[in-house]
Amino acid sequence: MPKPRPIITAWQTPGLILGLLGQLREQRHFLRRHLGPPLARARQSADGSLEEADFRKIIHYYGLAVPAILGEAFCALRGAPMTARERLASTCQGAMTGLGDDFLDKKSLSAEALELLLAKPGSSAGEQLAQYLFQTAQANVPDPVHSLAQLNRVMAAQRESQKQTDPHLGEPAIAAITWEKGGASVLYYRTAFAHPLADNEAALLAKLGGLMQLGNDLFDVFEDTQNGVNTLITSNKKVIDIRHLLLIELELAYEMAFLTNYPPASVRRFFALLSLGIFSRCLVCMDQWERSAQTTNGVFLPHLYRRKALICDMEKPANLWRSVYHHVYSCYQTPG
Repeated sequence: MPKPRPIITAWQTPGLILGLLGQLREQRHFLRRHLGPPLARARQSADGSLEEADFRKIIHYYGLAVPAILGEAFCALRGAPMTARERLASTCQGAMTGLGDDFLDKKSLSAEALELLLAKPGSSAGEQLAQYLFQTAQANVPDPVHSLAQLNRVMAAQRESQKQTDPHLGEPAIAAITWEKGGASVLYYRTAFAHPLADNEAALLAKLGGLMQLGNDLFDVFEDTQNGVNTLITSNKKVIDIRHLLLIELELAYEMAFLTNYPPASVRRFFALLSLGIFSRCLVCMDQWERSAQTTNGVFLPHLYRRKALICDMEKPANLWRSVYHHVYSCYQTPG
């Protein structure tokens, strides 16, 4: 399927930006209304089980972006707006993400222990909040059994990702972990939505999920470097190789999307939302890493750079404009 020309993408982008800003605004209101009270209770407990970073992840990252970007993309693909139940389930699934990472990584719980934690009354504010989010999500997904199975797959992938602290782990193993972790997560988020999976949709979402995990690793490069976590970013010495990987896999995903039975116009809208909301930001991040690599003879050596050089601030107006540029001129193009 031919990709849109940059002039067409540029013409459509202002409306896409306004729509995305409206989706984010609506989701912020929803978060305050529905998760405000349980988050306030968790804060008031002050038992040390939750840090301010945990609340930021829920309010400003996963609890916001999972429904407002990824969830809205699912809805664009099917051509029907998000229902209130879907939004609540998607919000709680997203909000669980940061807490789940914390339980498995910082607290070193096994996947089995985490599953047990979600099933029994919690003792700490963090456990109680995780249980509330899990139970609310399960009460609102269309198929709780399937959703739980996908969540178990996410936890297994998260547990497998702990092998990334092994300095001898090879790039093929790192890539397999990256793709499984991201793919499992996106397929879990998809269980919040009532419409059945289309032909070839699961494979498409698994590929896109892997690319989204690659994007997460881009923005986490400072933290991963500090913690000795080997990702495709920290272990690769040439940023251009990661850029080529992202763009080539996006090209394949774009072609796969037209093998589903969704209307072509819906597929284009779906990809436009993901391009502007997620993947163009990854390219801005890679621009910064390439500038950092210029100080070390073109080789990307994150352990040698200062923290400021490894933090890509997407709140900066210049970076926001760069993401729009990459949406128009890069995300739909195959690297030469």
